[in-house]
Amino acid sequence: MSSPELEALFFAQHPEKHVDPNYNVAPSGEVYGVIATATSAVRKVEVLRWGLQPSWNQRDATSPKFINARIETVDTKPAFAEAFAHRRCIIPADGFYEWQGAGRKSKRRPMYIYRSDRSPIFMAGVWNRSSRNDRPSFAILTTEANTFMSKIHGRMPAVLQAAACDEWLSVENSDARQLKVIAMSGSKDSLDAHYVDAKVGNTRRSGPDLISPVPAGTLWDE
Repeated sequence: MSSPELEALFFAQHPEKHVDPNYNVAPSGEVYGVIATATSAVRKVEVLRWGLQPSWNQRDATSPKFINARIETVDTKPAFAEAFAHRRCIIPADGFYEWQGAGRKSKRRPMYIYRSDRSPIFMAGVWNRSSRNDRPSFAILTTEANTFMSKIHGRMPAVLQAAACDEWLSVENSDARQLKVIAMSGSKDSLDAHYVDAKVGNTRRSGPDLISPVPAGTLWDE
C-alpha cells in the first residue's frame, strides 16, 4: 500500500521519507509500517527496516537481526519482550511469499498468498529504534499455520483484522494474552494462493511481474 493510502486509512501522520513499491522485500529492506506516537491516539506511517535490532544490543552493527518473532513466546524472549509491550506496529502488504515443500531447495515451489477479496493484509509486528543511528527496525510476528496455509508451510504471519488494528497499536494495552488474541484476529480469514516464478528467490528482482501466476496444474498437485 502507498503512504497516502495508509495515511487515509489510519488517519496517520505522513512519513519523513519515501520508499518505492517493492514486490520482493527481503531482510534489511525498507517498508511502510504504522506505529503509535507518544500521544497514543495519533498514528504515524513510518519507514521501517526489516530485521529487528533489540534494545539491549545496540552497539554492534553486525549483530544478528531478527526478521520474525514467534507469537507464542514474544512476550518472554529478551529480544522482543520490551518491544511487544511498548512498540507494536502494523506491516501492511498486498500479499506475501512462501515456499511450498520440504527437502531439497530444487523441489520447493514459491507461492504468492493473499486475501481472497484482495484487501490488504495487516501483519502484526514489533519495532525498535536504534540508539546508534535512529533507524527504526521491525520483526513480523508468526503463528502456527491455519488450515489453508498448512498445505504450504507450518507457520504464517500473525494477521490482524482491520477492526483490531487500533487495539493492537494502543499503548494502553498491556495484557499479553489479550494482545496475542488481537494479533491473530485475522489469521483465519479466507486466503488464496498461486504459484509464481522461482525468480522471486533473487532479491535483485522487485517488479510486479513477480506476483503473476505461473501454470502448475491444480494448486495442490504433487
